Amino acid sequence: MSEKDKTIEEKMNTLREAAAWFEGEDFSLTMASEKFEAAAKLANEIEHDLQQMENQITVLKRSFEDV
Repeated sequence: MSEKDKTIEEKMNTLREAAAWFEGEDFSLTMASEKFEAAAKLANEIEHDLQQMENQITVLKRSFEDV
């Protein structure tokens, strides 16, 4: 399953794991840049997903207000 197919919760867990790596014993300065870029990309995806969800909720809310 690609990152784009994961739920927001799954992406958040992946991001938490990535953040924990920076504090873990496996930390490597040579890999830090790559891991940081991947985590930043994932954080942007999560932000985008949440924005889409907010937009959907706004549309649904408006449809109930019109009833």
